[in-house]
Amino acid sequence: MQAFTNLLAQMSGNNGWAVMQTQTGGFKLELATEAGRTQVVEISFGADPEGRPMAFLTSGVTTVDNVADPWYLLGLNTQMAYGAMAVRGREVLVVETQLVSTADYDELQRAIYFVGKFADDLEKQVHGAVDAR
Repeated sequence: MQAFTNLLAQMSGNNGWAVMQTQTGGFKLELATEAGRTQVVEISFGADPEGRPMAFLTSGVTTVDNVADPWYLLGLNTQMAYGAMAVRGREVLVVETQLVSTADYDELQRAIYFVGKFADDLEKQVHGAVDAR
């Protein structure tokens, strides 16, 4: 786990991403997605069905109340190179997982950036210029 944490520290410093540790031992990273916009990607930890440590990357888009066509969200999953659409409670999220033991700097950096970027692009579709998350 320490190697994974070191990767996060290195990439947040290299990319200018603000990072803070959460009370549950995870992290929140705020990354610039385009001029004047940022997006928060949260990283929490758990395990896969075989007990191997996993990192769960999530970035909020909107609430289900703002989604007229849930099938549209499901269809987006076929277009995403990183992440997938999900709903947790009433929140619409972009999610991705990474096996902690094999985490690679370049792959993790891409996953974090594209989860945040795609979530922000969708947020912009729903809320216009408002940078809500």
